[in-house]
Amino acid sequence: MKRLASVISMLATAVAFFACGDSHLVEDSDQPTLDQHIFVLPDRFAGQPYNFGSPATNVYLDTNQSVKFWATYSLDGQFISTDAGEELYLNHNWIIDGENYNISPLRHKFSTPGLKRGILETVDLLNDTLRDTVNIYVNTPVSVDIIAPINGFNRVYPGPNSSVELRWTLAGADPWEKSTCYVHAAYDRENVWRNAIGKVDCNEGATLNGTFLGDSLTSYIMAHPERDTSVSIYWGVKAILSTDDGFEERDSTDIFYFSTMFMHTDSAVISIPVVYDNLRNMSIHTRLLVTSSTGDTLAQLNSKTNPTTFTTKVAAQTGIRIHVDDGNRKEFLSDDVIVNTSAGALTIVDTIHMQDHVQPQVAPLSNAIGFNDSIAFYVLDDGTGINPNRIHVSVDSDSVEFNYDEPFIKFRSRCFVGCTIRISVEDNARNMNPKVFWETRAKQGFLDTLYIDGPFTELSGER
Repeated sequence: MKRLASVISMLATAVAFFACGDSHLVEDSDQPTLDQHIFVLPDRFAGQPYNFGSPATNVYLDTNQSVKFWATYSLDGQFISTDAGEELYLNHNWIIDGENYNISPLRHKFSTPGLKRGILETVDLLNDTLRDTVNIYVNTPVSVDIIAPINGFNRVYPGPNSSVELRWTLAGADPWEKSTCYVHAAYDRENVWRNAIGKVDCNEGATLNGTFLGDSLTSYIMAHPERDTSVSIYWGVKAILSTDDGFEERDSTDIFYFSTMFMHTDSAVISIPVVYDNLRNMSIHTRLLVTSSTGDTLAQLNSKTNPTTFTTKVAAQTGIRIHVDDGNRKEFLSDDVIVNTSAGALTIVDTIHMQDHVQPQVAPLSNAIGFNDSIAFYVLDDGTGINPNRIHVSVDSDSVEFNYDEPFIKFRSRCFVGCTIRISVEDNARNMNPKVFWETRAKQGFLDTLYIDGPFTELSGER
């Protein structure tokens, strides 16, 4: 909004009036034009607003998003600094969502969604009031979630007339937004978001039609029943909510999957992906044991690769237990998984993560050493291995240099008798050894030998 601002003092105006008479009055049109502008900027912003963005008439915010409302002024279309602008008006006032504030910049956030109004009122030196409004659209958080088919649904018929109904829910669409949903699908989970197969109204579902195996694979299986197989389709939905002036907010679902049934068998097939977390360059021996609810062994499989996927065929049943351990790295463990299977269907188990949650252990290589020998400790870790950058050795609270040659830590110390040794190590899964310490002493009659006692706990000091 525009008004005329006096840039000369009221005293100077009065003198001009007295000296020159009516024919020489300074007209309003002779004065520079004062404009006010509303900027809405991120809370972290500091500086002159016009160097960062543009005046706002519509602004879109998330609930509880903190922003700054800035009152900025210009003369004849040229922005002026905040300090210079203060000389051109008597006062200004914000009315934000019905509440008055007389500070600028004004830090504010909205706890509820909806259309709000921000009003800036400035009283200039001519006692005219400038008034501008910004529309504040506070968005409802958007979310989109799959409801059907359930994740892992494995009863899809692979025939030519097969179809799958896809359903989801969308929350957070505000009245000023229009929604569009994109369905993505692929045979490989990693490629889902790279492969959009259709655009639909978010308030409607979608239907996938076809064999899902493909015509050539279907024909092959029909001719070779012994090669019967099932395929899994991974899919997800991306929702885009947009406004007429270009604002967008997005959300996407988790990736779900469904599987086709086998065409020529009533057996059930279980697919079991296994991955090791924080595994470094070391050999593994993954062992899989599948047992029935009564404890009978259904399958025993082995692998030496990471990651790996085990596949086994079983009779349809409930309460199947899947156990995975490692024959080489004993500290890699996982929880057992219980699954139910259906005749002629593929069941894909959620990825089993082999993890190391076991503390490394540290012990002296020998409890008696010569005074001139290095002190050596043995580090035991049968999981991810020790992180060499996370080893610390101290003697009487002083750090000492050491050499780590797996699995040994060796060091020398000037302190020989009555010293306290502390060693901390961390494995690659960030497990630390127990907080303990050792003490050195000499025996009477064995003056050339150093003895190491311990470990003692840090909290109690008990032997």
